[in-house]
Amino acid sequence: MQRNLLFSLMIWLLEVILVASFVSDRWTREIQATEDRMLIAYFGEKKEAEIRHTTQHWFDQLFVRTGMRESVYRYFIPTERERQMSKGFEDVGRNDLFPFIQSRLDVLWDTVYQMIKRFVMACAWLPFLAVAILPFAIDGLIRRKVSQTNFDYPSPMAHRYSIYIMLGALYLLLMGLTLPFPVPPQSLPIGIFIVAWAMNTLLANTQKRV
Repeated sequence: MQRNLLFSLMIWLLEVILVASFVSDRWTREIQATEDRMLIAYFGEKKEAEIRHTTQHWFDQLFVRTGMRESVYRYFIPTERERQMSKGFEDVGRNDLFPFIQSRLDVLWDTVYQMIKRFVMACAWLPFLAVAILPFAIDGLIRRKVSQTNFDYPSPMAHRYSIYIMLGALYLLLMGLTLPFPVPPQSLPIGIFIVAWAMNTLLANTQKRV
């Protein structure tokens, strides 16, 4: 399990690196604009403005006010003062290499911003999470109690694959934070429903004696 978790995190980090390396800054801006329109159409302008304000606040608190974003730019891109201090290398990479690096860093930070925004949007669905999962969990426990009173046996296969489905759905939701294309807001409740259904199957097919 730990090996699979590490492998999954490595794939997710690879996705972030690939997005920062190959996706254009224009495309990331189009993704943000498209998702903004989706949020307005689904939640309304007031809720979209609230999500955008919260996202900007978290982004500023984590990366802007701490100086992290500026430090990353300064680490990879020399300032004009540093250029002038490097005699004979003042114009090295000025018009090709460093503009390219800056565009990649812009995409990276836009991806981080969009990841935070998608996470904030996910938090907006937390009330639905409780409403959806609680009935499924109660039904699964009741089914398990019923099976304890007769000769029905829980299915080890259903139990095992329900765990796989839950982990897979949660991992897809994690991957969705950094996908390089618009993610509709309806995708999260669908994922929540899948997790709730898998939890119902998991609880109903838990062994009678643990």
